[in-house]
Amino acid sequence: MRKRIGLLIDSLIGGGAERITLNFAETFAKLGHDVHVFILKNEIHHVIDKNAYSIHILTENGVLSKFKLVNKSLLKKTFIKAISNVENDGIKFDFFISSSEDFDRIAKLSRLPNIFIRYRNSMSEFILSKVGNKTGWKAKERVWRHTLRHKSIYNHMNIVAITKAMQFDLCKKVGIKPKTITTIYNPFDFAVIRERANKLVSNLPSAPYIIYAAKFENRKNHRLLIDAYYKANPKHLLVLIGDVYTASDHETYENLKAQIHNLSLENRVILAGFQKNPYPWIKNADLFVMSSNNEGLPTVLIESLILGTPVVSVDCPTGPSEILTGELADYLSPVGDVDALATNITKALQHYPQIDDSLLAKFNSEYVAKQYIDHCTKQKN
Repeated sequence: MRKRIGLLIDSLIGGGAERITLNFAETFAKLGHDVHVFILKNEIHHVIDKNAYSIHILTENGVLSKFKLVNKSLLKKTFIKAISNVENDGIKFDFFISSSEDFDRIAKLSRLPNIFIRYRNSMSEFILSKVGNKTGWKAKERVWRHTLRHKSIYNHMNIVAITKAMQFDLCKKVGIKPKTITTIYNPFDFAVIRERANKLVSNLPSAPYIIYAAKFENRKNHRLLIDAYYKANPKHLLVLIGDVYTASDHETYENLKAQIHNLSLENRVILAGFQKNPYPWIKNADLFVMSSNNEGLPTVLIESLILGTPVVSVDCPTGPSEILTGELADYLSPVGDVDALATNITKALQHYPQIDDSLLAKFNSEYVAKQYIDHCTKQKN
């Protein structure tokens, strides 16, 4: 039966969550469903297919009032009105999937019964990151305050965790009490990814290279990768794909350039910027390396394996250990361990196990989409 499905995301900037939202849109549309993507801000960097699904932009910048509570209320009203405009044809939405914290809040305020939160990152690690340099009771107060805030958003909501470890993190570590919760992995259209990877790109490096694709934010820990690359000292270049979106990202980016300069790596590290089609870059790399402090279900690891590119990763919470399984688990290293990551880089460039699609079947887009439809329909009823 044809479903009307709403996908909720802050924007469509060049990040993994945004790309996954479009993966959902494309897959649900391919299965014959009526798909609508609602974005809070008019920021679209990814390639979109307006023939397959509809895009609804709620505001230009996400700000309708300088007062936070008023702004939340106005955004909720704008969202409800956008839904009503679509439903004017008499067909109601079967369910919505929210994939960003701002929209999670609006989903809570809207009190629509058929919204499912696709929770995306380790909540406990995010809360700890808010402690900053505080210690003692000040640190405890921050943890308590941010835990309370997250409980106010996610308690009594329908949640779909994107890894098994994340489901444990939400319920056991943080103490979230959802209305319902399950684990369903993110969707990947293997054929589309491989097709896009075959597109011609004029500015690919001519020399062998290692690659990492991520926003330049502290959580991605590019500094660790640079140090490990310097220590491993491979013959390969290192290509970093990504962009900056906040003042904090800009500071991280400038610090990274200083690190590259201090290690005299200017001629070996390529800062390639955001790429609308990163797949040719990933496919033609000899190795993909991820150095993040924490993740949800890292999109780029799965996409790299789909393209046959060997992967080395830190074993951060959450996701890498549920992607790199079997023989591939040997290429996981502890978070923050420069020596271990450098060793794995060297080892992977010398030998890497065969990457078989059977290891990736649980991420197949149609399989994942059908899981969502079954789960959301069951809970709705």
